[in-house]
Amino acid sequence: MRFGSQLEINLSALEKNHQKIKAICKSNEMIFMVKADAYGHGLVPITQFSFHELKIKEFGVASLGEAMTLRAKLPRDQFEIYVFSDVNFRDERLIEVYANQRLIPVISSIDNLKIFLSNSEFRHVPLCLKFNTGMNRLGIEMNELEDVVHHLKMNGRKSIDHLMTHLACASLSIKKNKKNIEQFENFEEVKSSLKTSGISISKTSIANSGAIEQGAGLNESHIRPGLMMYGPSSLIPSIKETSLWTGELISTLKTRILRTRLIERGTPIGYGASACPGSGLVAIMALGYGDGFSTSNQGAELKFRDKNYKVVGRVNMDMTQLLLEGGVLGDINVDDDFTVWSPESENFDELCKRSKMIPYEVFTSLTTRISKNYIQ
Repeated sequence: MRFGSQLEINLSALEKNHQKIKAICKSNEMIFMVKADAYGHGLVPITQFSFHELKIKEFGVASLGEAMTLRAKLPRDQFEIYVFSDVNFRDERLIEVYANQRLIPVISSIDNLKIFLSNSEFRHVPLCLKFNTGMNRLGIEMNELEDVVHHLKMNGRKSIDHLMTHLACASLSIKKNKKNIEQFENFEEVKSSLKTSGISISKTSIANSGAIEQGAGLNESHIRPGLMMYGPSSLIPSIKETSLWTGELISTLKTRILRTRLIERGTPIGYGASACPGSGLVAIMALGYGDGFSTSNQGAELKFRDKNYKVVGRVNMDMTQLLLEGGVLGDINVDDDFTVWSPESENFDELCKRSKMIPYEVFTSLTTRISKNYIQ
């Protein structure tokens, strides 16, 4: 762990983001997505705060291991956990975990549905089905609807607890993008076909962050916000002005300066002896790709104390060079804190743009070497 670099997480900002989502989705229940270590913000602390303070009762993770971690760390908290992808049904030793730890597998194939229906361990576990309406990733195929109904009725099941699908292009216009229009239509067809076949459906969901930002999918019982709870928009730049979202970044990434030196343009610096593109003050900060900072961040300009520091040379595993062109000794000093991003700066957007990484990637690339500090 680095003691001089930390991710400061403002839980009050998380609460405000939650309130803003509820203002958009006035009648929807929420499955809060906390997979990938709560998008890099800390799986257990974020879930614990959201359950106790925000009164969120349902959470989504990617893997059974993530779900088991939550149950082990928060054994007394009575919330629901959906396991969305890595359900591990092929390992019989793990099947009983679902019943014993109150976990809900998201069933996305006929084979897994058969295992679920035939195994007594799942007798009292809610049935959640995910259909492929056009993303062509995980999901029961639409042409398998009759098989689904057959297996449900054959095993004495007449209801589905939660029916869901996943949008492939929610970062694009919901109203104009053909793929989005098609997926919404297909989901309506799935719901209608199941109900016509005598299968009742208790809960439904289709809206992830991008759809919620556009006020789409709110006719379903549930929404499934992920990225937006942590602040950023998930829409592409050309349609962000149409977004309903005014969320706030909940984290601030800080590090410290290890060394400073004056440098002339063209001087070799770092691995590969890259030529420094300008003259001024170079500051070495204690973040590298071993911490989640990327080699693709080279050239990014980070504003700090109203001055622009450019990432120069090659980012390495433990540190990164910053050039303050025209800077002099004393502009920034050894052991000074350096704010990489914060809600008040545009540095986060600059890093995403320069590295061609989406916010999900930037957040989830943070490693455990960076300590987390929770404030409220």
